Amino acid sequence: MPSRGGLEPTLAVDVLAANALAAKADALAQTWPRFAVVDRSTLPEEIAGRLLEMIRAERLRPGDKLPAERELAAAMHVSRPVLREALRALSIMKVVDIRQGAGTYVTALEPQALVSHLDFVFVKDSVALAQVLETRRVVEIGNVRLAARRITPEQLDRLTAIVRDLRSAVDDADRFSTLDIRFHDLVSEAAANFLLAQFMSIINTLAKVSRERTGAARSFRQRVVRDHQPILDALAAHDSDAAAAAMRSHLDHVEGALAKAARP
Repeated sequence: MPSRGGLEPTLAVDVLAANALAAKADALAQTWPRFAVVDRSTLPEEIAGRLLEMIRAERLRPGDKLPAERELAAAMHVSRPVLREALRALSIMKVVDIRQGAGTYVTALEPQALVSHLDFVFVKDSVALAQVLETRRVVEIGNVRLAARRITPEQLDRLTAIVRDLRSAVDDADRFSTLDIRFHDLVSEAAANFLLAQFMSIINTLAKVSRERTGAARSFRQRVVRDHQPILDALAAHDSDAAAAAMRSHLDHVEGALAKAARP
């Protein structure tokens, strides 16, 4: 028997549900862009790339929550498994944070976190490793020049203590590596340049492989201790040229040690 509104009860429910879904889709369209159909041969990569582009364009910002998986998959014209694969890739890259039961969020996009997954690239890629060293030369020689002019007595005391601790840690490769990073970080801190400090943080992450290779040899750890003393002396004298020369000499030794470690 027809209902009072002229529709069968089950049909009326279906119509109401369809209207609700349509309203939800309209609301989503107001806040989320429409996407063209993606080439199915590269679906996950395309989806990840489009989300990255939205972040670059600041249409997605740190801390933003992505739409629900079902809604986002529909908006991007892909299946939910494909979307999940793209989001997993972005999660590995530290671009998004997938929180079980709470949704997916854009991370804080901190530089060090974004490059932390790249360590494996430098295990086999000698060209990439060489480029890290090139970058160290540009950033660290610039850092030490600024630090020579700006370093405080308290920072000099801390650097002196680190060099002393390095001498006593020559037989402990892990502790030595930690102290070595701390020395270079403190030079960067003394330079008092926020952007250079950010670059140095990234370099320390990417240089992990090179430090493992060079630091494995006790003889090189002893070389590092000898290299750090003239850097410290130049900083104490506030001599920018001497500090830059000492840092350059140290990085020359790092480059030589890397070349030696790479030989079969």
